[in-house]
Amino acid sequence: MVVASPTQIHGEKLLAIELPVIDLSGERSMVSNLIVKACEEYGFFKVRNHGVPHDIIARMENESSNFFAKTFDEKQKAGLANSFGYGCKNIGFNGDTGEVEYLLFNTNPLSIAERSKTISNDPTEFRQVLTPFILL
Repeated sequence: MVVASPTQIHGEKLLAIELPVIDLSGERSMVSNLIVKACEEYGFFKVRNHGVPHDIIARMENESSNFFAKTFDEKQKAGLANSFGYGCKNIGFNGDTGEVEYLLFNTNPLSIAERSKTISNDPTEFRQVLTPFILL
């Protein structure tokens, strides 16, 4: 899941762009070609008909927004993204530079329970939101 950062990066406003939407219920080779094209042109895409219930998506977006709205120091408490944790990297090669923040999880529920203490203001809610998302 990708969510836009609620904060400005280096004082600059982020421009909203319309990302390609890919319907996963389509014919497999066509879907594959659309994914490749979207990755080449944008680096990101949205998907439709993925099977994840809307209420889980809404709850995950809310938790994600809450996490990424924290200060840099607070986000680093989630651990550096060696394998799993919080990361922030500079991206772009051809004048399209910027930063991307991300949070990587192990799909083991015990790992999520431990990490949620440093990620969310309400670790119990965070675990309840994330667990069904990874078990789909």
